[in-house]
Amino acid sequence: MTVITTAMWLMLPVLETVGVTAAPWATDRYEMFGVTVPPAAFSDIRLAGLRRNYSLTVGGFGGILALVDFGVWLGFGPTVAFWTAVIALVLIMAFGFVWWQRCRREMISVKTERGWKATGDRRVAVIDDSLPKPLPLWWDLVYVAIIAATVIVGYAGYDSMPQRVPMHMNMAGVVDGWADKSPWLIWLAPGFELAIVTVMVLGHIAILYSGRLIDPHRPPRSVWRHAAIMRVWSVYTLLVGIAVMLGVGLTLQLGMLGMVPLGLMGTTGMFVAMLAFAGCIVVILFYGRNGSHADDVEVGETGTEDETMP
Repeated sequence: MTVITTAMWLMLPVLETVGVTAAPWATDRYEMFGVTVPPAAFSDIRLAGLRRNYSLTVGGFGGILALVDFGVWLGFGPTVAFWTAVIALVLIMAFGFVWWQRCRREMISVKTERGWKATGDRRVAVIDDSLPKPLPLWWDLVYVAIIAATVIVGYAGYDSMPQRVPMHMNMAGVVDGWADKSPWLIWLAPGFELAIVTVMVLGHIAILYSGRLIDPHRPPRSVWRHAAIMRVWSVYTLLVGIAVMLGVGLTLQLGMLGMVPLGLMGTTGMFVAMLAFAGCIVVILFYGRNGSHADDVEVGETGTEDETMP
Protein backbone atom coordinates (compact mmCIF):
# COMPACT_ATOMS: atom_id res chain seq x y z
CA MET A 1 0.00 0.00 0.00
CA THR A 2 1.43 3.37 -1.01
CA VAL A 3 1.89 6.23 1.43
CA ILE A 4 -0.76 8.23 -0.43
CA THR A 5 -3.34 5.44 -0.19
CA THR A 6 -2.58 4.94 3.49
CA ALA A 7 -2.92 8.67 4.15
CA MET A 8 -6.32 8.60 2.46
CA TRP A 9 -7.42 5.74 4.71
CA LEU A 10 -6.29 7.75 7.73
CA MET A 11 -8.42 10.67 6.54
CA LEU A 12 -11.65 8.67 6.30
CA PRO A 13 -12.21 8.52 10.11
CA VAL A 14 -11.69 12.30 10.20
CA LEU A 15 -14.23 12.90 7.44
CA GLU A 16 -16.72 10.54 9.05
CA THR A 17 -16.29 12.32 12.39
CA VAL A 18 -17.04 15.67 10.75
CA GLY A 19 -20.16 14.27 9.10
CA VAL A 20 -21.49 12.64 12.27
CA THR A 21 -20.83 15.65 14.51
CA ALA A 22 -22.57 17.97 12.02
CA ALA A 23 -25.82 16.01 12.10
CA PRO A 24 -27.66 18.09 14.80
CA TRP A 25 -26.80 21.32 12.98
CA ALA A 26 -28.05 20.18 9.56
CA THR A 27 -31.68 19.56 10.54
CA ASP A 28 -34.55 21.95 9.87
CA ARG A 29 -36.25 24.16 12.47
CA TYR A 30 -38.86 21.58 13.40
CA GLU A 31 -36.62 18.70 14.38
CA MET A 32 -33.92 18.15 16.95
CA PHE A 33 -32.36 14.71 17.49
CA GLY A 34 -35.28 13.18 15.61
CA VAL A 35 -37.86 14.84 17.89
CA THR A 36 -40.40 17.29 16.48
CA VAL A 37 -40.07 20.68 18.17
CA PRO A 38 -41.34 24.25 17.64
CA PRO A 39 -38.98 26.76 16.00
CA ALA A 40 -38.41 28.50 19.36
CA ALA A 41 -36.54 25.41 20.58
CA PHE A 42 -33.49 26.34 18.51
CA SER A 43 -32.94 29.53 20.49
CA ASP A 44 -33.26 27.71 23.82
CA ILE A 45 -29.96 27.85 25.75
CA ARG A 46 -30.35 24.37 27.24
CA LEU A 47 -31.03 22.73 23.89
CA ALA A 48 -28.24 24.63 22.17
CA GLY A 49 -25.94 23.22 24.84
CA LEU A 50 -27.28 19.75 24.14
CA ARG A 51 -26.29 20.04 20.50
CA ARG A 52 -22.85 21.34 21.42
CA ASN A 53 -22.42 18.50 23.90
CA TYR A 54 -23.21 15.96 21.18
CA SER A 55 -20.80 17.49 18.68
CA LEU A 56 -17.95 17.93 21.17
CA THR A 57 -18.35 14.43 22.63
CA VAL A 58 -18.59 12.59 19.32
CA GLY A 59 -15.97 14.85 17.74
CA GLY A 60 -13.56 14.23 20.61
CA PHE A 61 -14.13 10.47 20.38
CA GLY A 62 -13.51 10.47 16.63
CA GLY A 63 -10.46 12.70 17.02
CA ILE A 64 -8.90 10.33 19.56
CA LEU A 65 -9.45 7.35 17.23
CA ALA A 66 -7.91 9.28 14.33
CA LEU A 67 -4.83 10.06 16.45
CA VAL A 68 -4.58 6.42 17.54
CA ASP A 69 -4.75 5.32 13.92
CA PHE A 70 -2.00 7.77 13.01
CA GLY A 71 0.16 6.43 15.86
CA VAL A 72 -0.46 2.86 14.70
CA TRP A 73 0.67 3.84 11.21
CA LEU A 74 3.92 5.28 12.57
CA GLY A 75 4.58 2.39 14.93
CA PHE A 76 3.28 -0.70 13.14
CA GLY A 77 3.05 0.15 9.45
CA PRO A 78 0.27 0.61 6.87
CA THR A 79 -1.32 -2.85 7.14
CA VAL A 80 -2.18 -2.53 10.82
CA ALA A 81 -3.17 1.12 10.28
CA PHE A 82 -5.58 0.06 7.54
CA TRP A 83 -7.46 -2.33 9.80
CA THR A 84 -7.36 0.18 12.64
CA ALA A 85 -9.00 2.73 10.34
CA VAL A 86 -11.71 0.22 9.37
CA ILE A 87 -12.45 -0.47 13.06
CA ALA A 88 -12.43 3.29 13.77
CA LEU A 89 -15.03 3.90 11.05
CA VAL A 90 -17.38 1.39 12.67
CA LEU A 91 -16.76 2.67 16.20
CA ILE A 92 -17.34 6.33 15.26
CA MET A 93 -20.68 5.54 13.65
CA ALA A 94 -21.74 3.30 16.54
CA PHE A 95 -20.70 5.83 19.20
CA GLY A 96 -22.47 8.62 17.32
CA PHE A 97 -25.67 6.56 17.18
CA VAL A 98 -25.54 5.71 20.91
CA TRP A 99 -24.88 9.33 21.92
CA TRP A 100 -27.61 10.52 19.56
CA GLN A 101 -30.10 8.25 21.36
CA ARG A 102 -28.96 9.66 24.70
CA CYS A 103 -29.58 13.21 23.46
CA ARG A 104 -32.88 12.13 21.95
CA ARG A 105 -34.11 10.86 25.33
CA GLU A 106 -33.20 14.17 26.95
CA MET A 107 -34.90 16.01 24.09
CA ILE A 108 -38.11 14.05 24.68
CA SER A 109 -37.90 14.87 28.39
CA VAL A 110 -37.54 18.60 27.65
CA LYS A 111 -40.43 18.47 25.20
CA THR A 112 -42.63 16.90 27.86
CA GLU A 113 -41.57 19.46 30.48
CA ARG A 114 -42.31 22.40 28.19
CA GLY A 115 -45.61 20.96 27.03
CA TRP A 116 -44.73 21.24 23.36
CA LYS A 117 -47.33 19.55 21.21
CA ALA A 118 -49.20 20.22 18.00
CA THR A 119 -52.55 21.84 18.81
CA GLY A 120 -53.94 22.07 15.31
CA ASP A 121 -53.79 20.74 11.79
CA ARG A 122 -52.77 22.80 8.79
CA ARG A 123 -52.17 21.53 5.28
CA VAL A 124 -50.56 23.50 2.49
CA ALA A 125 -49.93 22.79 -1.18
CA VAL A 126 -47.58 24.84 -3.33
CA ILE A 127 -47.38 24.59 -7.13
CA ASP A 128 -44.62 26.57 -8.85
CA ASP A 129 -43.07 25.70 -12.20
CA SER A 130 -40.17 28.11 -11.58
CA LEU A 131 -38.71 25.98 -8.77
CA PRO A 132 -35.27 24.35 -9.21
CA LYS A 133 -35.71 20.84 -10.56
CA PRO A 134 -33.57 17.73 -10.07
CA LEU A 135 -31.80 16.26 -13.05
CA PRO A 136 -34.18 14.03 -15.02
CA LEU A 137 -33.48 10.31 -15.12
CA TRP A 138 -32.30 10.37 -18.74
CA TRP A 139 -29.06 12.01 -17.55
CA ASP A 140 -28.08 8.55 -16.30
CA LEU A 141 -27.60 7.48 -19.92
CA VAL A 142 -24.08 8.90 -19.57
CA TYR A 143 -23.31 5.71 -17.64
CA VAL A 144 -24.12 3.65 -20.73
CA ALA A 145 -21.51 5.61 -22.68
CA ILE A 146 -18.87 4.97 -20.01
CA ILE A 147 -19.61 1.22 -19.91
CA ALA A 148 -19.43 1.08 -23.71
CA ALA A 149 -16.11 2.94 -23.66
CA THR A 150 -14.75 0.49 -21.07
CA VAL A 151 -15.71 -2.48 -23.26
CA ILE A 152 -14.17 -0.85 -26.37
CA VAL A 153 -10.93 -0.14 -24.50
CA GLY A 154 -10.84 -3.75 -23.33
CA TYR A 155 -11.15 -5.24 -26.80
CA ALA A 156 -8.84 -2.65 -28.36
CA GLY A 157 -6.10 -3.42 -25.87
CA TYR A 158 -6.65 -7.17 -25.53
CA ASP A 159 -3.57 -8.06 -27.58
CA SER A 160 -1.37 -6.18 -25.11
CA MET A 161 -2.89 -7.92 -22.08
CA PRO A 162 -0.18 -9.92 -20.24
CA GLN A 163 -0.49 -13.71 -20.13
CA ARG A 164 -0.88 -13.53 -16.35
CA VAL A 165 -3.05 -10.66 -15.13
CA PRO A 166 -2.57 -9.32 -11.57
CA MET A 167 -5.92 -9.43 -9.74
CA HIS A 168 -5.12 -8.68 -6.11
CA MET A 169 -2.48 -6.90 -4.09
CA ASN A 170 -1.87 -7.21 -0.35
CA MET A 171 -1.35 -4.32 2.07
CA ALA A 172 2.39 -4.39 1.51
CA GLY A 173 1.87 -3.64 -2.18
CA VAL A 174 2.79 -7.16 -3.33
CA VAL A 175 0.61 -8.86 -5.95
CA ASP A 176 -0.70 -12.15 -4.51
CA GLY A 177 -3.51 -13.00 -6.92
CA TRP A 178 -3.30 -13.77 -10.63
CA ALA A 179 -5.55 -14.88 -13.50
CA ASP A 180 -4.70 -16.28 -16.91
CA LYS A 181 -5.31 -14.08 -19.95
CA SER A 182 -8.88 -14.50 -21.18
CA PRO A 183 -11.47 -12.47 -23.14
CA TRP A 184 -13.79 -12.86 -20.16
CA LEU A 185 -11.51 -10.62 -18.10
CA ILE A 186 -12.48 -7.73 -20.36
CA TRP A 187 -16.00 -7.92 -18.94
CA LEU A 188 -14.93 -7.78 -15.29
CA ALA A 189 -14.66 -3.97 -15.22
CA PRO A 190 -17.96 -3.39 -17.10
CA GLY A 191 -19.64 -5.80 -14.67
CA PHE A 192 -18.34 -3.75 -11.75
CA GLU A 193 -19.55 -0.57 -13.46
CA LEU A 194 -22.98 -2.08 -14.01
CA ALA A 195 -23.27 -2.81 -10.29
CA ILE A 196 -22.34 0.81 -9.52
CA VAL A 197 -24.85 2.09 -12.10
CA THR A 198 -27.62 0.08 -10.44
CA VAL A 199 -26.90 1.70 -7.08
CA MET A 200 -26.61 5.23 -8.48
CA VAL A 201 -29.77 4.98 -10.62
CA LEU A 202 -31.77 3.68 -7.67
CA GLY A 203 -30.44 6.60 -5.63
CA HIS A 204 -31.47 9.00 -8.39
CA ILE A 205 -34.97 7.49 -8.49
CA ALA A 206 -35.25 7.85 -4.71
CA ILE A 207 -34.38 11.56 -5.04
CA LEU A 208 -36.95 12.14 -7.78
CA TYR A 209 -39.77 10.50 -5.81
CA SER A 210 -38.88 11.68 -2.31
CA GLY A 211 -41.59 13.41 -0.28
CA ARG A 212 -41.83 17.20 -0.47
CA LEU A 213 -41.88 18.59 3.07
CA ILE A 214 -43.65 21.93 3.44
CA ASP A 215 -43.41 24.30 6.41
CA PRO A 216 -46.98 25.64 6.92
CA HIS A 217 -45.53 28.88 8.34
CA ARG A 218 -43.29 29.43 5.29
CA PRO A 219 -44.81 27.49 2.36
CA PRO A 220 -42.98 29.08 -0.62
CA ARG A 221 -39.63 29.26 1.16
CA SER A 222 -39.72 25.65 2.39
CA VAL A 223 -40.77 24.34 -1.03
CA TRP A 224 -37.94 26.29 -2.71
CA ARG A 225 -35.46 24.91 -0.17
CA HIS A 226 -36.52 21.34 -0.79
CA ALA A 227 -36.45 21.80 -4.55
CA ALA A 228 -32.94 23.27 -4.31
CA ILE A 229 -31.56 20.41 -2.22
CA MET A 230 -33.15 17.79 -4.49
CA ARG A 231 -31.41 19.35 -7.49
CA VAL A 232 -28.09 19.42 -5.62
CA TRP A 233 -28.38 15.77 -4.56
CA SER A 234 -29.27 14.68 -8.10
CA VAL A 235 -26.18 16.45 -9.48
CA TYR A 236 -24.03 15.05 -6.67
CA THR A 237 -25.25 11.50 -7.32
CA LEU A 238 -24.50 11.77 -11.04
CA LEU A 239 -21.01 13.19 -10.48
CA VAL A 240 -20.13 10.52 -7.91
CA GLY A 241 -21.35 7.78 -10.25
CA ILE A 242 -19.24 9.13 -13.11
CA ALA A 243 -16.19 9.51 -10.84
CA VAL A 244 -16.45 5.93 -9.57
CA MET A 245 -16.91 4.48 -13.04
CA LEU A 246 -13.98 6.42 -14.52
CA GLY A 247 -11.69 6.37 -11.48
CA VAL A 248 -12.27 2.72 -10.57
CA GLY A 249 -14.04 0.90 -13.40
CA LEU A 250 -12.07 2.22 -16.36
CA THR A 251 -8.85 2.19 -14.33
CA LEU A 252 -9.50 -1.47 -13.50
CA GLN A 253 -9.79 -2.23 -17.22
CA LEU A 254 -6.53 -0.42 -17.96
CA GLY A 255 -4.84 -2.25 -15.09
CA MET A 256 -5.79 -5.67 -16.43
CA LEU A 257 -4.50 -4.65 -19.83
CA GLY A 258 -1.17 -3.84 -18.21
CA MET A 259 -1.40 -0.14 -19.03
CA VAL A 260 -1.45 1.10 -15.42
CA PRO A 261 -0.04 -0.52 -12.26
CA LEU A 262 -2.41 -2.39 -9.97
CA GLY A 263 -1.51 -0.08 -7.08
CA LEU A 264 -2.90 2.90 -9.00
CA MET A 265 -6.34 1.32 -8.93
CA GLY A 266 -6.34 1.29 -5.13
CA THR A 267 -5.12 4.87 -4.99
CA THR A 268 -7.71 6.19 -7.46
CA GLY A 269 -10.44 4.23 -5.67
CA MET A 270 -9.53 5.80 -2.34
CA PHE A 271 -9.29 9.24 -3.93
CA VAL A 272 -12.79 8.89 -5.39
CA ALA A 273 -14.12 7.66 -2.04
CA MET A 274 -12.65 10.68 -0.26
CA LEU A 275 -14.10 13.08 -2.82
CA ALA A 276 -17.54 11.47 -2.49
CA PHE A 277 -17.35 11.55 1.31
CA ALA A 278 -16.14 15.16 1.43
CA GLY A 279 -18.71 16.26 -1.14
CA CYS A 280 -21.51 14.71 0.88
CA ILE A 281 -20.39 16.59 3.99
CA VAL A 282 -20.19 19.87 2.08
CA VAL A 283 -23.73 19.45 0.74
CA ILE A 284 -25.09 18.61 4.20
CA LEU A 285 -23.37 21.55 5.89
CA PHE A 286 -24.12 24.08 3.15
CA TYR A 287 -27.72 23.12 2.40
CA GLY A 288 -28.82 21.33 5.58
CA ARG A 289 -31.46 18.66 5.85
CA ASN A 290 -34.27 19.21 3.33
CA GLY A 291 -32.44 22.36 2.24
CA SER A 292 -33.00 24.04 5.60
CA HIS A 293 -29.85 26.18 5.14
CA ALA A 294 -30.63 27.27 1.59
CA ASP A 295 -31.94 30.81 2.15
CA ASP A 296 -30.93 32.49 -1.10
CA VAL A 297 -34.50 33.27 -2.09
CA GLU A 298 -36.80 36.17 -1.42
CA VAL A 299 -40.39 35.05 -0.99
CA GLY A 300 -41.84 37.84 1.11
CA GLU A 301 -42.50 35.83 4.25
CA THR A 302 -40.95 35.85 7.70
CA GLY A 303 -42.57 32.95 9.50
CA THR A 304 -42.80 32.67 13.27
CA GLU A 305 -40.30 31.67 15.92
CA ASP A 306 -42.96 30.65 18.41
CA GLU A 307 -43.87 27.47 20.24
CA THR A 308 -46.38 26.15 17.71
CA MET A 309 -45.73 23.04 15.64
CA PRO A 310 -47.23 22.10 12.29
